[in-house]
Amino acid sequence: MKVIFLDIDGVLNSEEFFRNNPDKIIDRNSVRILKSIIDKTSAVIVMSSGWKLWFDDNMMPVHKYSQCLYDILTESDIKLFGKTPDFTTEEIREKKTFSLVKAKEISAWLSEHENASKYVVLDDLDLGDEEIKQHLVRTNPIYGITETDAKMVINMMGIEL
Repeated sequence: MKVIFLDIDGVLNSEEFFRNNPDKIIDRNSVRILKSIIDKTSAVIVMSSGWKLWFDDNMMPVHKYSQCLYDILTESDIKLFGKTPDFTTEEIREKKTFSLVKAKEISAWLSEHENASKYVVLDDLDLGDEEIKQHLVRTNPIYGITETDAKMVINMMGIEL
């Protein structure tokens, strides 16, 4: 099984997107790029973003923002396979410093899913872990995911373009 650990802010939205779309939270063009990756790699999506706190254990939305994300992903025929465990503290959630625990959460998920043969982490942050860094495609939070990022993910999944 191929897995994409997906962050949301800085990947499926961006500073530029918010500047031009102050009333929206998810960039449909970024979702289109994500869908192209999934189509080429057959990877499943595991949410590693702080947004995962807005989804229940069945990956159903429990917040208006997660409902919006869920609806846009569903329109694009993208399903959420699961989410990483939550190792955050109240302080991490308040300060939005999820990067402090994200690598540990991803590693814990991988240890529970030994059938994950290849994985890529799509995130705009440095997660401070050398093993995870080898699998990281770091997006620019100003622009979110780009076609160049998509090509890197596809190549890291072992697919020739």
